[in-house]
Amino acid sequence: MADTPLPLRPRSATEIVDAAFQLYRRDPLSYLLVSALCYAPLLVLQLVILGPASQLSSELLTQTISSTFVLAFGYWVSLSLMSAVIIRLSSEDYLGRPLEPAVAVRDALKQLPAVMVGLLLKYILLIVGFLLFIVGMLYMIARYFAVTPCIMIEDRGVFTAFGRSAVLSRGHKLHILFTSFLAFLIFAVIYFAVVILAAATGSLVVSTVVTVAVSIIGYPLFAITEMLLYYDARVRNEGFDIEMMAEGL
Repeated sequence: MADTPLPLRPRSATEIVDAAFQLYRRDPLSYLLVSALCYAPLLVLQLVILGPASQLSSELLTQTISSTFVLAFGYWVSLSLMSAVIIRLSSEDYLGRPLEPAVAVRDALKQLPAVMVGLLLKYILLIVGFLLFIVGMLYMIARYFAVTPCIMIEDRGVFTAFGRSAVLSRGHKLHILFTSFLAFLIFAVIYFAVVILAAATGSLVVSTVVTVAVSIIGYPLFAITEMLLYYDARVRNEGFDIEMMAEGL
């Protein structure tokens, strides 16, 4: 992984997404390995629940309450761990201090309970915002965009991370929303195209494996973008680029 940091400066939405691709391309194997290791248990769990059947059927489409709960818990753990590891890994790369994936995993496991609670509370707030007004959900997305980066990079607790994210988002919520939407749009176009092709096979197992593979490849882009938005907010609000320049001198 290259140890040259990307320039610390305010970036537009397109520049942030482009920088995310640049970081991803520096060492794609590390990001894919981390993503695959975090997602592998979830894939195995899905295939076990699907059972030996390979064709779509009414029985397979009817999920039991216990299976749904287990899958939801699996998603919660996997997404929390992936976010934590990739944000830790990409943050150090962004600042020109490459980190071994094993070290990033170790650091993420220490903070995993806090990241899981933070992610759960964040989604609860999003649901509440959606039920009240869709605008409220968008506000929550922008206000609490940096909860996981604050936990992983600043070593904050869950509730202080929410407060810190709210402070960083001041004056930049539209910028945060547009950047997040742009990253999601790029992933969604590719994801749904592949899902449609996989669904054409008529095999639920094939569809599951293919969609998980696309998620493994695409998810690092979201986590890296989230990390870049965090630093972008610090540059805009706190002059973090000047602070790092002064430390270098």
